[in-house]
Amino acid sequence: MSPRGSSERNSSLQVALLALLLTFTAGTAWAQDATDEDEDDATTETEDAADLDRVVVTGSRLQRETYTSISPLQIITATESREAGLIDSAEILQKSTASAGQQIDLSFTGFVLDNGPGASTVDLRGLGAARTLVLLNGRRLAPSGVEGAPASPDLNLVPAGLVQRYEVLLDGASSVYGSDAVAGVTNIILRKDFDGFEFDVFYNHPEYDNGESYNVTGSWGMNFDRGMIGFGLEYNKSDSIRLRDRPWTDGCAQHHEITTNGEIRFKDLYWQQFGMDMGDCALGSLAGRTQVATRLGSIYYTPGYSNGAFPNFSEAITYGFGVDGNGDGMTDVNYIDYDITKSEAALSSDFFPGQERLSAMGYGEYTFEGDMNNTAYFEFNFTDRDVSADGGAPQLFPYVPANNPYNLCNPDAEGGVDCGLATDALYNNPNYITQFADYWTAEAGCFGLAYEDCVPAAFGLLYGPIGATRTRPIVSVIGDRAIYEVNNKQYRGVIGMNGDLPFVDWGSMSSWVYDLSLSYTTSDSTSSRPGIRGDRLDLALGWYSSTATPCENDLGFSTAPRHFGRGIYSDTAAGCVPVNLYASSLYPEGAQGDFATAAERDYLFDTRDFDTEYTQTIFSAYANGFLFELPGGTALGGIGIEWREDDIKSIPDEVAREGLFWGFFSDGGATGSKWTREIFGEIELPVLAGVKGAEELIFNFSGRYTDDEFYGDDFTYTAKIGYRPINSLLLRGTFGTSFRAPSVREVFLLDQTGFLTLFDPCAVPESALGDINAGGGYDPSLDTRDPVVLENCRLQGVDPTTLIDNGNQFFSTEIARGGTTDLEAETSESLTYGFAFEQPWFESFDLVFGMTWYDIEVKNTIIDPSAQFLINDCYNDSQFDSTFCENIIRDQDNFLDIVNAYFINRDSDRARGMDINANYDQNFNIGSRAVRFGFDLAVNRNDEASTTFVDDDGNADFEDFTRSTYYPKWRGQLGLRTQVEDFRFTWVVNYTGKAPQYAPDVDEFDDLDGSVAGFFADTCLGPPDDVYCRDYADIDDYWLHSASVYWYGDTWTIGAGIRNVFDEAPPRVDGNEVLAINNVPIGASYDLFGRVYFFNLSWRP
Repeated sequence: MSPRGSSERNSSLQVALLALLLTFTAGTAWAQDATDEDEDDATTETEDAADLDRVVVTGSRLQRETYTSISPLQIITATESREAGLIDSAEILQKSTASAGQQIDLSFTGFVLDNGPGASTVDLRGLGAARTLVLLNGRRLAPSGVEGAPASPDLNLVPAGLVQRYEVLLDGASSVYGSDAVAGVTNIILRKDFDGFEFDVFYNHPEYDNGESYNVTGSWGMNFDRGMIGFGLEYNKSDSIRLRDRPWTDGCAQHHEITTNGEIRFKDLYWQQFGMDMGDCALGSLAGRTQVATRLGSIYYTPGYSNGAFPNFSEAITYGFGVDGNGDGMTDVNYIDYDITKSEAALSSDFFPGQERLSAMGYGEYTFEGDMNNTAYFEFNFTDRDVSADGGAPQLFPYVPANNPYNLCNPDAEGGVDCGLATDALYNNPNYITQFADYWTAEAGCFGLAYEDCVPAAFGLLYGPIGATRTRPIVSVIGDRAIYEVNNKQYRGVIGMNGDLPFVDWGSMSSWVYDLSLSYTTSDSTSSRPGIRGDRLDLALGWYSSTATPCENDLGFSTAPRHFGRGIYSDTAAGCVPVNLYASSLYPEGAQGDFATAAERDYLFDTRDFDTEYTQTIFSAYANGFLFELPGGTALGGIGIEWREDDIKSIPDEVAREGLFWGFFSDGGATGSKWTREIFGEIELPVLAGVKGAEELIFNFSGRYTDDEFYGDDFTYTAKIGYRPINSLLLRGTFGTSFRAPSVREVFLLDQTGFLTLFDPCAVPESALGDINAGGGYDPSLDTRDPVVLENCRLQGVDPTTLIDNGNQFFSTEIARGGTTDLEAETSESLTYGFAFEQPWFESFDLVFGMTWYDIEVKNTIIDPSAQFLINDCYNDSQFDSTFCENIIRDQDNFLDIVNAYFINRDSDRARGMDINANYDQNFNIGSRAVRFGFDLAVNRNDEASTTFVDDDGNADFEDFTRSTYYPKWRGQLGLRTQVEDFRFTWVVNYTGKAPQYAPDVDEFDDLDGSVAGFFADTCLGPPDDVYCRDYADIDDYWLHSASVYWYGDTWTIGAGIRNVFDEAPPRVDGNEVLAINNVPIGASYDLFGRVYFFNLSWRP
């Protein structure tokens, strides 16, 4: 990219070259051709061609006589998709073989997404949805969504029942369509062939509970002398699917580990050694407990009993063993009883949200009298969509001040105790003392003490009275932050005029047509989510009071922005009531509870509301036509200009902007606009035709000059060649460059935060802590961390020998993201080459077979880096000067607090692979019945899906994700169809190849204690009595079958079928290695619905 202001001379030259391209080429080729063809023949051929109906194929703006393309293009018809049981646009495109990478769909309930909750996008070649351009009827479709700054079109807003076909262009096309067309283009073509009234009903009925959906479409249209007009209306409703509605998500998340002898294990053994029975469940998020200020950490709600002196609370595990305080032979606490991920609330949460959509479309055109055939036209689309979901049961774990009147560890509170003495009561419990002596005598001979002297007091573990101390209840509250409702409205209108340019008649340059259009799209979306206000909770707990008096503010907090959860706003104090976080109603069986009184709930709960409006305006002017005659036919050319403005107003309320929900991300929204100006041209040269060794030789060249308001200008180009040595064989190749300026999201997104659990290398690991005899403190002789890491920690003001949290190195950390103008524009190069062969020997059947190799490299890739990447780069930097260290903010105790993960440029992304396509058709008779048999085959082989980042020291970090979960080596689809008179039978097979776990993430084989390599297994004890194991996320070949039968009458069409005929369950992986819900990977194009029966009824006159 040239710096803005210094590129004016270059910009002028590029524009001039582009404008002269057609004229110069025309003059040269015309002069060359004049001696080869006589004038009469050329004139006749041109006139004949001008009389033909001309079409535009995705990948080119030139109108042509035949529906052919040099570029690699996949066509997915709506009819064939229906016969496979698919009608949803997002699902159709995400399941195509050209899609790769993590596909964002409706299963991502509860995640912070670029387009907000309830959105679906498409990612071609695994290069990201932002690098896949989505068109609707050949024109750019604007981004839509809610919250933050939407970056891509939401495919859920497409009126799926009104789609005619999907054209998927599989090479870079910035020179034809502009920015974003890096990995390819998806062109969604809506129907425009309505003739009278039509209607269509498509219904899905899953074999399992819930998830029914139906799509009802009605349309009307007519043609008249000088034009046509048509309207369509669609209503879609899909019921939600809960986790408990499918056998593969009903239940708990499990371990999924493989042993050294290949056995897959699920049963937890780690917690079993403490006397707990987790069954086949892995440990999830625990509630129904509280953290106290002694070494016990968390104690658990045990109504009517305590193994210490905590009213209704007991310790679970301490100093290496599970506590059996009453001597009944069973551990007092079993974690599975407190796991909210296994609770009724969690299993009743939505796997897929419910949604309802109303869409309308219209089109029309009218041709005026005159030799220019000026035709005015319009298109409009409107979609109104509601989506709602319940995301489960999040934890709530605020600190309670020491002197709070309900605090468990406040001896002056009603029901409160001195937690030092309560802890001592546990250590002095006779049953506990027996366990303590048994365990440490067996483990270490009690460090030389006699059995009867092996008591906690001997090691100085008793506290004595410590007075009032703060606590941290960990509970889950019904309806807190988990439920959202979203409404998306999108209005899109196109008006334009096209016609002939009869005055363009200069020699053989003739039959030119023009098109002027103005499109305007606005998306207005809202979201609302109820939850607990953190500022109100702080006030109700007494954090604003010098005496910890609830609802009192005598510490001078004002309406200034909050700091670390402390701040008060204009509506914080109104209606405040004291909140008791130790009320028994918050600690029920099943782990999710509620406040003791309605007044507490009414005060604490508020809604988090967002209003996001995205507007895109595009003016386009384009002309194309015949240039001159060449030996291979008529040369075509076109030139045009385009102006685009993108404007976003994403406005959060105060709750969202300031992050007032407890433990929930803040979102500053986005406000801004930017324009883009472009001039583009294209020429196609049929150099040879009908000669020996060259039945056809065609060149196509296109170029585009782009000027972006913030990121300057660039010139992109594409060159294509199509060569037929014989009629049946087409050899083709394309090479092009692309330019993608940072999007509105990447520029204008204000601070958006979320929470992730991150690894902190500066925290002392458990393996570096001494045993009980050494007081459990840091032991440098046990520390195996790299000295480089330790030194980097010190340079950042962190002592890596004193940052201790009982050996824990994983912390919930706030992640801040936002836009910036410090980015550079992306550029890319795309190369494709291949062939298409049509068998010429037999007239009884048609067979077309093709292969295309592709190689796309994106440079200066814009990414929002993972927070863990920033941490790792900072503390592993051997030069001790990583620029990312300044992105890491720690709290007053030096634990991770905030990581600023703003957009940055990465050096490059690359996608390489091969597409295989075949089509077969044959007509024959069985008796007197006409039969037509055929198949369509599409296969993708993924050869590379890599990223490269070069750090400040010049070290290249290269990662290739090929053959991992989201980038399987092979994907394929085979559609078999047989038509017998009016009946068509279809069988579709989808194949996803083996996907081994991403190699750098594969753990070493180890045992429960991590004694081999520091990787802690959960299901293996290790030798001599057992074997080693590790987390396992390899995925085997996955086959999915669908079948249908359709009857096509003169006016009626009736169809029925089954998706996932054999009820193939999705694969299972370890959720520590792959993004998964209850071991089921999401966003990886595996079927998550199970067997579905579908029915289709249509009527067309």
